[in-house]
Amino acid sequence: MTSIKATRTSPNTYTVVNDSGAQLHISTPGVPGTFSPAELLQAAVAGCASLSAEAQLAHHLGPDFQATATVDSTESAGLITDLLFQLQVDLQGLDPAAQDKLLASTAKKIDRLCAIKRSIHNGINTQTVIVP
Repeated sequence: MTSIKATRTSPNTYTVVNDSGAQLHISTPGVPGTFSPAELLQAAVAGCASLSAEAQLAHHLGPDFQATATVDSTESAGLITDLLFQLQVDLQGLDPAAQDKLLASTAKKIDRLCAIKRSIHNGINTQTVIVP
């Protein structure tokens, strides 16, 4: 099991720290210098999916390939209903057939390796415990 710790550092703001000491700040939407909870979910999808594609893309495009990931979300009634992950990759130098093949195989690799996307798709059991 992995865990992180979120410590309240000011009203509506928490500092999140993982076991390696990395930190980020989480708050309500729009607070400068912080991520909202929904943005953290988007970041998790972007990071997981991009890292899942990394070896595949580096193998075919070289270790210095350029890529940019974006995740757009749709919210309704206080729920995130849709997430759209897009990975823009510079495929210059590959012929159209090789591009199509790489795009298809990379999408399959992401679907197979990205635990965040698979977990969201399958549903995640969550529990809340308030400790005095």
